[in-house]
Order: sequence, then structure tokens, then C-alpha cells
Amino acid sequence: MSSVLKVDNIEKYYGSKANLTKAIDRISFEVEEGEYIGIMGASGSGKTTLINLLMRFYDINSGKLAI
Repeated sequence: MSSVLKVDNIEKYYGSKANLTKAIDRISFEVEEGEYIGIMGASGSGKTTLINLLMRFYDINSGKLAI
């Protein structure tokens, strides 16, 4: 099978240098063609932040992630 999505050591920070918050800490995963995935975690663990980061690369015209 071929990989349709690969995320490698993604990080996301909020705030300024004086008050920096790490929302996502080196998340890596790969999704193969035909796989279904779920994102689970406690409240405030970065699930929505991860989806929002991935959606920045979503091309609405093709329906694919353009990374």
C-alpha cells in the first residue's frame, strides 16, 4: 500500500517568547491508502490544533492534502 499522509515530528507553539505554550509536541504518524484513523486524547491535548494544521494544506478543489 502507499502512504497518503505522513506527519513527521510536527510541533505547534502559541504565545510569545516570554509566555510560550507548546500545543503539539513532535507528533508523527502515517496513514496508508484505505486506512481509517481516529484522533483521541484528553481535553486540551491538541486534537483540534492538529486537524487545523493539516487543513492548512487541504485543497478544496481536488479534495486532497497538498503538502
